Amino acid sequence: MLQSRGITDLLAAEKKAQELIEEARKRKNKRIKDAQNEAKSEIEQFKGERDQRFKSLEQQQMGNRAQMTEESNKQTQVQIGSLKAEYEATKDNLLERIITLVCDIKPESHINARIE
Repeated sequence: MLQSRGITDLLAAEKKAQELIEEARKRKNKRIKDAQNEAKSEIEQFKGERDQRFKSLEQQQMGNRAQMTEESNKQTQVQIGSLKAEYEATKDNLLERIITLVCDIKPESHINARIE
């Protein structure tokens, strides 16, 4: 009977040890899952911050591009206006000079031409 009681005590102790081990495994798995979920949330938060920062920089650059494009268009219009004004100021003199050069021909013999 003493031997039977000892076996029963050993079986009970083994069962209790198995339960403790199972409980420890469950706690460990729960801690791992909690750590994974916490890491995922931190990663999502970090990605959100980076995305927001990227969008802010992108918006800033797009604003700079629009401003530079507008400034470039203004400068182009100023230059076009300047060229038109210069054209209007000099076109009469230029046409007169071209007509003079074309119409007033002075016949001259070339310096290499020999008169025989």
